[in-house]
Amino acid sequence: MIQRLTSLFDRRPQTAETWLARMRRPGVSARDQAAFLDWLEADEDHLSQYEAAKTGLAKLSLLSGAFSADLARLRGGRIVRSQRRLVIAGGLATGAVAALAAFVLVLPGVGREPGVPAGRLYVSAPGQITDVALEDGSRVTLDSDTRMQVAYSRDARRVVLLQGAAYFDVAHNAEQPFQVAVEDRRVIVTGTRFAVALRKNQAEVSLLEGRVAIGRTDIGKARALERAVALAPGQQAVFTPGRDGLRVRRIDVEAATAWRERRLVFHDTPLSVVIDEAGRYAGRPMVIADPALADMRVTAVLPLTGEAGLIDRMDALLPITVEHTADGRALIRAD
Repeated sequence: MIQRLTSLFDRRPQTAETWLARMRRPGVSARDQAAFLDWLEADEDHLSQYEAAKTGLAKLSLLSGAFSADLARLRGGRIVRSQRRLVIAGGLATGAVAALAAFVLVLPGVGREPGVPAGRLYVSAPGQITDVALEDGSRVTLDSDTRMQVAYSRDARRVVLLQGAAYFDVAHNAEQPFQVAVEDRRVIVTGTRFAVALRKNQAEVSLLEGRVAIGRTDIGKARALERAVALAPGQQAVFTPGRDGLRVRRIDVEAATAWRERRLVFHDTPLSVVIDEAGRYAGRPMVIADPALADMRVTAVLPLTGEAGLIDRMDALLPITVEHTADGRALIRAD
């Protein structure tokens, strides 16, 4: 027992259990984060060991009520923002580190954005798409460069999309509705599949299955659904945060959310839009060298997985030629 306790204070823990305890501390240092990545890379079995330890810890969550005071103290802390090493690893590494890069950024119960209830902060690195299993059985896929905060209470399951995009497959629970806050709007569901995006000061809610309602009132308040706009499958709502009005349109939702399956689908789409969408995954800036190409219409399916990079795939599949410059840009020219 003494040996286990003292191992918690080792400069470099040697077991999955001690690393789990270290990474759950409030204010994990950049040095600890870097050391944790080194430990993962040292042995391919370390990833499965860490996942097993985390699963075992999750089974103890039923006892969390007995430690409410400790949890309240932890949730009053702050997340240390010096995560540069982890973000770089998430975008470039392979193997165990790439599999866990976003996962280790899930710092349970210690972070808080202004005006956001305490909960877990989930982060995906630029260029990385990450699958997340929530404790209620819901599944979420985070698009590239996305931040999402999750907090559960007795009356509701609350998620805040801070940036980027996320696809939700919500476990049905009529007694505990699921809500996603996007700036000044609330997306309320009981069980469904939908996607939410927040980019360039424009928000989109796309419904694949079930029903959602979009309003301005938190689900915990009376008449939360009053004046809310309901969506049907195949519809997308578009709005600008801070402004009145919400536009509903019918789109190919499966194609619009194909990124969750690690592919991009474009049908008769301007090349400028294709470049803008693909730029989130390309790893380097892409610039259309000839402005006349911007309006060229493109129909294509671009895989986001495999050995070939996205820019190389675009060079091979689209009627364009890509020139790599010394300053790291990819110039798009006519084929």
